[in-house]
Amino acid sequence: MTPNFKSFLLLVTGLALGYVLVTALYGCATAPAALPHRAPALSWDQANLKRDDHGCPTAIYVAPAGELTQCQLPEGKPAPKDETKYFKTELEAALYAVDKIYSWSHYYEYGGVIVKSKQGYAVSRPTTQHHGMDVNFDDDPESFEFPITATYHVHPCLKDAFPSVFSPQDMAGSRITKTPGYVLDECTGALHYWAPGDGYMSADDLLKLGVDPIAVLVQGVQLSPGKIVGTIVVDGTVLN
Repeated sequence: MTPNFKSFLLLVTGLALGYVLVTALYGCATAPAALPHRAPALSWDQANLKRDDHGCPTAIYVAPAGELTQCQLPEGKPAPKDETKYFKTELEAALYAVDKIYSWSHYYEYGGVIVKSKQGYAVSRPTTQHHGMDVNFDDDPESFEFPITATYHVHPCLKDAFPSVFSPQDMAGSRITKTPGYVLDECTGALHYWAPGDGYMSADDLLKLGVDPIAVLVQGVQLSPGKIVGTIVVDGTVLN
């Protein structure tokens, strides 16, 4: 191999190595940084965070070390106070919850649970499926920091409905969770209470109430008015 060819080969090899090195450095400089995986429900997008905001007034969050950990409060402002309302008795908590619901809507069933903490009784945020004769809410004990002592929901004043009684589904739910329930009759404003073991209406009483005889005599439907334990002010309007 002649000296000239060797020099040429060395030059080509050097240029090739330089190209590889520059490409690698350029690629490292421009490649996007790898972000930790986040499911859509845990998106750091502020609009998403606001949907489940429970205490951050501006819903602005920070993520030190790539982990979403704290609420970013405006400088110079104190942390938000705990706005949870506590009540001395379970009944006071139930009356507060159903009165709030009635001030929001007369058309849909809303419901939630009552829990007991060291500070007193508190209610969960009412939920609704925007249905006049049905509601589902979270009554899983593992969803709450404190034990559930009762459930609550409202019965809108609907034509051809029976808002003054606990339905078979209402009583079944209380039996499963082993907790009493409160139901507001929005026709009268009466708050009804029923606990597992309190019994239910006789067939004769169901027929007097106006329940379909087939449901009473053939299907064996169970309903109960429970007992009235309180009242709120309502307008008594019957809705179609």
